[in-house]
Amino acid sequence: MTSLALFLFQTPTPLQPASTPEKLPAWLTLIYLSGIGLVGLLLITSLVRAWFRRAPAAATAPASLPKDIRKRLGSTTTNRGLRAWRWVFALAAIFVFGFHVYWARYAADRNPKFQELSYKDLRNRRLSESTLRGWIYDRKGRPLAFYKKNSSGDIDREYPMDTALAHMFGTDRGEPGLERALFGAESGAVPEVWQIIKGQTVEQKLNKDYALTIDQDLQQAVVDQLKGNHGAVVIFNPQTGEVLAMYSNPSYSLKQVQDDQTAWMKLDNDRKERPLLNRALNEYYVPGSTFKTLMMYTAFRNGMQDTKFSTSGGFSPPGCGRTITDDNGGCEACGNIGIDSAYQHSSNIYFSYLGTQLGGVKIRDTARLVGLGAYDSISGEGQGRREPEIWNASSKAIQNAIAPTESWLKAGPHSTRCELMYEGYGQGYASQMTPFQMAMMISVAANLDGRLMKPKIEMDRPPEMFSQVLTRDQAEQIRHIMNLVTEGGTGTGAMAPVKAAGIRSGGKTGTAQKAVPIIDPKTGEPMKRIVIEKDPKGKIIGQHEETVFADKLRSDAWYLSFAPLDKPVLAMAVLLEGPGPGISFYGGKNAAPIAAQLILKAKALGYFGGPATPGNQPGTPKPTPTPRRNR
Repeated sequence: MTSLALFLFQTPTPLQPASTPEKLPAWLTLIYLSGIGLVGLLLITSLVRAWFRRAPAAATAPASLPKDIRKRLGSTTTNRGLRAWRWVFALAAIFVFGFHVYWARYAADRNPKFQELSYKDLRNRRLSESTLRGWIYDRKGRPLAFYKKNSSGDIDREYPMDTALAHMFGTDRGEPGLERALFGAESGAVPEVWQIIKGQTVEQKLNKDYALTIDQDLQQAVVDQLKGNHGAVVIFNPQTGEVLAMYSNPSYSLKQVQDDQTAWMKLDNDRKERPLLNRALNEYYVPGSTFKTLMMYTAFRNGMQDTKFSTSGGFSPPGCGRTITDDNGGCEACGNIGIDSAYQHSSNIYFSYLGTQLGGVKIRDTARLVGLGAYDSISGEGQGRREPEIWNASSKAIQNAIAPTESWLKAGPHSTRCELMYEGYGQGYASQMTPFQMAMMISVAANLDGRLMKPKIEMDRPPEMFSQVLTRDQAEQIRHIMNLVTEGGTGTGAMAPVKAAGIRSGGKTGTAQKAVPIIDPKTGEPMKRIVIEKDPKGKIIGQHEETVFADKLRSDAWYLSFAPLDKPVLAMAVLLEGPGPGISFYGGKNAAPIAAQLILKAKALGYFGGPATPGNQPGTPKPTPTPRRNR
C-alpha cells in the first residue's frame, strides 16, 4: 500500500530530459587534442626526415688546434649534449601527460581519495543536477528514493528510510554511495566530447530506475534492533548472495546533510560516535569465537574433522609461554572431545590446538576461498585495501561505492605455532574482521552446495559464485554442528523463541576484547601523548606521538546465524560494540537475541514459506517502472 499511497498523494512531474552540456568547452577540448596530435605528428615527421638526411658532422673547430681538442669541440659532441636534453624533455613530457591521463581516466575507479573529493568538482555537480535521478525501489517494489513536489512547488529527493539507508546511499559529499554510483559522474554517465558536440545527452543512464535486493521491512527491523547500540548487522540470502539488509549504527540523516555543509563537517569531525563510518563494511573487529567457523571449514576441507583433543589441562604449546583455557578459566567442554562438541560449547582449548595442527598454508587456502586476505607477513603491503571485486554488480562504480575493507589474517608457510594457537580461536593476527566478511563466512555453510556466492545489491543481477569452499555433504554436516549451538550450546537461551516458533537454526556466539582510545572531551579527538625514546644508557635519542588507550578493554559481542536449518534463506552477522571499557558484554547474551528477533521477523514476512503475518504484508509487488513514467 505504501507505493500506491505515494502515487495517489503526490503530483506527477513530467520527466525532463537531461540538458546537453555546453558545446564550447567540448570544442575547445577537441581543438586542444587535435593540436597536440598535430604537434606530435610534426615532431615524429621531422625526426624521421632528419634521420634519413643525416650526414657526417662538419668540423667546427680551427684546424690549427690539436686533434683531441678539435674532437671535443666538434658538432657531434655538441649535438650529443643537446640530444641528451631532448630525451630529458621528452621523458618529462611523457610523465606529465601520463599523470594527466591517470587522473582523467583511471583515478575515478582506483583512487579512493579522488572519489571522496569528486563532489567538489563543479562539472560533476552540474552533471548530477542537470536531470532528475531515477527512482530506487526495494525488492518488493516500494520506493526507497524518489521525487515529489514540496509546498513551494520545488522538486525534492525523498528518502522514506532516511537514516536506515544513509551509509548505503551516500551523499554528494565524502565517499560515493549508491546514489552517486547509479546516477552521478561515477556511474559512467559522463558524455564524451563527440557526444556533446553531436548534442547527445546522458538522459537514459541518469533516469533509469533501479530495484535493490534490500527488504524495507527487514531493514527497518534491523534499525529497531540496533537502537541504542553501536554496531552493525548484515543479512544475506546464502543461496543467491542477495543482500536483504545491511545497517550500521549510529547513522545520520541524508536530508540533514544534503544541502548543509556545516552539518556534514560536524558529523565528519565527530570522532567519538563516528556516524559517517559504515561499521558493516569498513570497521575492523576482533572476531573472537566466531572465527572458529573458519577453522572448522579448514578441518573439513582437509579431512581433519575427526581430530580429537583432551581439553582437561588446557593447551600450552612449547615456547609460547601461555596456557590456553576457556572463559571459565578451565574447560567448558572437558575430556577427549571432537569438533562438534568443541564448536557447540565454544572450546578455546580445542580450536587453539586445531589451529596448530592445520598449519598456516591450509588455513590460508580456506581463508582466501571465503574472501579473506591471507598474508604470510604483517608488512602492511596490500592489507586493509578496499575489495570491490567481491561484489556481483553491473558496474565498477557500484562495486567501488559499496566496496568492503578487506578482512585479513596472517597465514602461510611462515606462520608460527604460537600465532596459529591464537588465530585458532579468533585472536592474535586474526583480529581484522568486518561484519560483512563474517556474514559471508557463515553463508558458506548455509549454502546448500557449500558455495560462497558473490554478494549482490541489484535485483536484476543473476547469481554468481565467488568460490566452491565445501562439498554439499560437508556443508550439511557443518550446518548440523552449528545447530548444536542453538540446541544445547552457547546460543540455546537466546534462540529459544525461534525454536518455539518451529524454526530450527544454526549459529555461533563470539565475545572479543578490543583496545579503545580515550576521546578528549574538549577536542573530540583521540587523546595523544609524547613518548620519549632513550638508548640503553638513558640518553634521549628521539620522541614520537602515540594514542592513549583506556586501561581496560572493550568487550564486543558477535552472533552468526542462519535459518531455517533444512534450506537456509538468510544468513547474518550481528556485531555489537561494548558500551564501554571493562563492561561485560557477551555474544550469547547481547547479540544473539537480536538475531533471534530478526529470524522471527523474517518468518512473519513469509521468508520461510507460508503467508506473511497480517501487518507485515507488503502488498502486491510492483514492476519496476521505466524511465518514461511520469514522476
